[in-house]
Amino acid sequence: MTQEAAAARLAEGEKHLETGAWEAAEAEFRRAVEADTSSALAYSKLGVALVHQRRLDEAGQAFSRAVAIDPKYAPAWSNLGNIYRESGRTEQALDAYQRAIAADPDYWIAHQNLGGLYRQMGRMSEAIASLRKATRLSARAALRPTGTGEGRRLGCLGGAALWLVVLAAAALIFRTHGV
Repeated sequence: MTQEAAAARLAEGEKHLETGAWEAAEAEFRRAVEADTSSALAYSKLGVALVHQRRLDEAGQAFSRAVAIDPKYAPAWSNLGNIYRESGRTEQALDAYQRAIAADPDYWIAHQNLGGLYRQMGRMSEAIASLRKATRLSARAALRPTGTGEGRRLGCLGGAALWLVVLAAAALIFRTHGV
């Protein structure tokens, strides 16, 4: 099959993810993988559908396949870190989150996940630094125009991130101009 067929299956799978139809999403993402076995995105999305069904071993295999195809695909590294963290493999989770950040330093979700792991490990100053960075990056991401096709996750503060930026700008204006 072709990349176009895989893209169509990915789009259908995304629709199912948005509605919580995990098994239907899985089926579409499996079709996407069959259509394009070299798609890190397809394997990663398959992993997401499997996580929602609590099939963590299979999800871990899908994320591992995604990063084997594209070692710079940050979402798959971050999700693989989540699988490791959930199964108690802290050092592997730490490595996976760090690889996600190395692959894409602006991927706020990996910073958020890393911050949570640091908190779990009792490394509070590192947790705070990671979570602050995640918040800054997610606010910036909330201001960017929506991309095409890959789905979009609002910043870790959700829509509130945009309002925090607006309020911070207003406060700066008031301080600067004495209003």
